[in-house]
Order: sequence, then C-alpha cells, then structure tokens
Amino acid sequence: MTGLRIELRRSTALWAGLVVLVAGTGMLWLVTSENARWKGNSTSALLEFRVPLAYVWALVVGLAVFQGMRDSRARVTELFTATSRPGWVRLGTLATAVAGVVAVAGALLCAGLVVKVALGGGFVSIGFLPLMLTVVLALASSVLLGLAIGRLLPHPLTVPVALVATFMVATSAARALESRSPDDEISRLALLTPVLDPPSSDLVTTSTSVDLGQGVWFAGLGVAAFLLLASRTWAGRLAALVPAALAGVLAVSILPVKLSDVLVTDSIAGELVCDGPVCVSRAHADALPAAAAVGEEVLAKLAVLPGAPTEVREDTSAMAHLSAPQRSSRTVYVPAQGYPRVLEMPPGQMRLEMLAGAGVPTCSTPYALDSRDAIVRYLTAGYFNGGLTQLASDSYLWNSSRMRAELDSAWQALRGQSEREQLNRVAKAREMLLACEDSESILATLAAR
Repeated sequence: MTGLRIELRRSTALWAGLVVLVAGTGMLWLVTSENARWKGNSTSALLEFRVPLAYVWALVVGLAVFQGMRDSRARVTELFTATSRPGWVRLGTLATAVAGVVAVAGALLCAGLVVKVALGGGFVSIGFLPLMLTVVLALASSVLLGLAIGRLLPHPLTVPVALVATFMVATSAARALESRSPDDEISRLALLTPVLDPPSSDLVTTSTSVDLGQGVWFAGLGVAAFLLLASRTWAGRLAALVPAALAGVLAVSILPVKLSDVLVTDSIAGELVCDGPVCVSRAHADALPAAAAVGEEVLAKLAVLPGAPTEVREDTSAMAHLSAPQRSSRTVYVPAQGYPRVLEMPPGQMRLEMLAGAGVPTCSTPYALDSRDAIVRYLTAGYFNGGLTQLASDSYLWNSSRMRAELDSAWQALRGQSEREQLNRVAKAREMLLACEDSESILATLAAR
C-alpha cells in the first residue's frame, strides 16, 4: 500500500482521473443540446457518453504514454533493471495506480450521468451496468497500453503521435458505424473501439453480443498490455501479444455485422405498460394517462372504418429512425422517435397525430420529403377532426403557400363528396397505406373529383 500511495502522489494517476471527469463532462455538455433524449433514460445517457469518449480516450492514452516514459526521462531504466526486486511488481504498482484512478473516474462519471437522469425524473434501470463496465474496461486497458507504449518507445514524438492516432482511430470507427439502413453491414473492427454514434431514442441500448464482444476485447487488451509493460525481453514482448490476438479473434467472432444487431430496444425501458387498449413504454409511463384518454377517443373515431384498429401501442423499434414505421390493421402505432415526440404533445395535437393516415403511419422512411404523403396525412386527420388543422410533426406543408394551396384543393375535392363516399375513400386510403401503395395513388383516391 505504501508503494501505491507513492505512485498516486508522484505519477499522473490523479491528473488522468481529473482529465476523465473534466473532459468527459465538458465534451458531453458541448456535443449535446438541452433537449437531448439521453436525459430520459440512464441507458441512453451512457450511450450518449460514447460520443465525447473519443476525445477523452485520446487524452487518457496520451497521458499514459507520457507516464510510461518516466524511467527513460529520469535515466534510471538500467538502475531498476539491476535491482533484486522484480520489475513487474514496481510496474504493477504504477499500472494499478494510473489505471485504477482512471477506471474509478470513468465509473464516477457514468454514475453521475445516471444520477442526473434520476434527478431529472428520467427512467433508471440496471440496463446501464453493461455499458458502464465497457467504458471502465476500455479506459483501464487503454491506460495499460499507453504505459507499455511509453516504456517501449521513449521518444519525444511518441506522446503526440499516440494521442493523434487514438483520436483518428476513434473518429474513423464512428464513421465506419454510420448506416442508412438497418440491414447495412458495418465494420466489426470499428466495434473494437469504445466509440458509438449517439442514440436516436431513449429506448435503445447495445445488444448482448456487442457488450460481450467488447468486454472480451478490452479485457484481453488489458492483459496483453500489462504483460507487454512488464516484459524485459523481446521474446516475452512477442508472447505478450498473444492474449490480445486471441481476444481480438474471439471478439470479432462475437460482434454483429448489421447495425440492427448492434442497437436494440432496451428490454427494460421499452417494456409496454397499458391502460386498457393503450400501451406505452415503461420509460414513458408518465405519459400513459394522457395517451390513454386520447387513444380511446381515437379508437372510437376510427371505429366507423371496416376492420378498424382496436389498440394503441408506442412503437419502440430501435431502428425506427432508419426504416418505415410499423403498421398493423389492428394497431395504431405511436412513434417514440422524431421531433416533436407525439407523447409529449398536448392532447389535441396528439389526437391529430394518431388520426393521421386513419391510424396508419406513413410508408416513407423518416425525414423523407414526400409532399403527397404529407397531404394524405392531413386529409385523413382532417376528415376525423372535422376540419384541417396543422400537424405538429409536419409544419412545413402547413406554412408553405404552394403546398397549402394544393392541400386546400384536395380537401375541397374530398369534402365535396357525400358522407358515404368520403368514408369509402378514407377507408380505401387506409387499405392502401397498410399495403404501402404509392402515395400519389392514395392522394388520387382521396381527392378525385
């Protein structure tokens, strides 16, 4: 313990821990907005931390490399080699001090995020624990690797090169994980870094295969780095690489290849809680009373349609930001993603969003610009509402004079029909939406003169 206290006082251990806390907090504050989704769930909060972790990771590695060069800078390498005390004992004390402090700082930062979510009224569950363990393992193993690199390559350029290289690896991995479709293949090697894109929802988390694969990799990397740090011969240093190689092969075999297998719905936060025929996720249970009242009203209005829906469900799909929403003839799905979020809208706007499309969501992928599809949503919502009213999810069409004129014309064409014909047209449009037919054809069905 005496040696550990000395290393804590004389090494960069405490400074490295301070860097993790200060840089991590500062970067998280800089890269996220006041309305960031991560504040609603402890799991998504730790996923959000993976974004600034790229910067923190690089700084930690740079400090560890600098610390690893201490013996060389003091010109005592040969002196310590000649002592009777095993070198791995002294180096182990140093590694324990620096890696331990950084690991504790990482754990404290993660715990602070969870506390912030809890104090803000967000949803907290044990689902954040695997994500926190990954962060702690990644930081600790990176410290050990940095110490080993600094001891083996005591050159003035080693620190800046290591820092820049780590940051480049992190940013390259983030780009490699970008995808436009849930079925797109991603680089498994990119998952060998602790960096991930920010979550699109507060209902997603990493899959078990990602947590397990990254845990195996960082644990193996930490073992290899310590052996490399303590080895005195080239044969020992080559042998020290074996745990990292084995861990890398095993991790790559475990890690998924598709984005839809990387991010999945949080089984705890995404569990449905119900009030009659209306269900929302457990993380959004505070919105259930309002959603239940509006949902039952919506189901009553849609009951005039043939094969009318009988339930309202929040769409908790993890990949909803990249694919067309779920649809069902018996279910009205409420999107959990997008802005503004439907469950946070006033009752009147929430009702319009559920009625749009006669209870069927658009067939377009999110953020796709399809003016005809938007007009269909306005017409169907207006039919059940008794008049056109702005949809909070699509203010662009409402505020565009050209698009508004086209909407008004289509509305007049629909309202110019008999009540029976209007109902038939809306029912037909609903069938076409369920089958994802062309939006131009659906609009023609509704607005035919």
